[in-house]
Amino acid sequence: MAQEVFGTRSVSAVPGPAKLTHQPISIRNAVQFAWPAFKKHGGLFTEIFLTVFAAWAALEVVVISGQRFGLVLWTLAHMAFLYLFAGVEVGLLRICLDVSEGKEPGYRDAFRHLAIGPQFLAGQLLYVLMVLAGLVVLIVPGVLLGGRYSMFGFYMADGEPNLIRSFNQSAALSIGKRLSLFGILVALFLFNLLGACFLGVGLFVTLPVSVLATASIYRQLTAP
Repeated sequence: MAQEVFGTRSVSAVPGPAKLTHQPISIRNAVQFAWPAFKKHGGLFTEIFLTVFAAWAALEVVVISGQRFGLVLWTLAHMAFLYLFAGVEVGLLRICLDVSEGKEPGYRDAFRHLAIGPQFLAGQLLYVLMVLAGLVVLIVPGVLLGGRYSMFGFYMADGEPNLIRSFNQSAALSIGKRLSLFGILVALFLFNLLGACFLGVGLFVTLPVSVLATASIYRQLTAP
């Protein structure tokens, strides 16, 4: 099904920001990079997460105080929040990629990709629906789809603004590693679930560490 939607073109036929070399995945290297990188840039990640939290709080205030305006205000407020949230997500991925390259990103970098936020949000929804549908049907298709398209967001953050091409690039990158990538995603989900158990505060640590580790894996797989 996914092949019919996104095609089966080889990576050479699809333009993208990174050259694929199908490098092996080193979880150890990813962890060894992620934790020191978080300690160095923890203040930046905290600022970004607090900004998103403040935007969510503002959304709630607007929705509650503007109930008399009905569905119109509710819809506009949520659209504005989702636009900001999705754009900052892309910015966070880009920041983690920059850190993996030894750069020193700043707070403003979190907002440099707002324009592709809607496409990224649509990609997230499509990804979740495909994985859930695959898991419900036969489990294995969901696992394979989860690994196949797991890196589409990093491709978008790495200079590929087209959603379909980013899915195609992720599919090519994941060849032979889909089970491993899905297993990594599950492990990171459980890691963040543990962070959420500490009144949600732990997510300020587990989320950036998870994204940094995934950025490291992406860089491993696209290394020249």
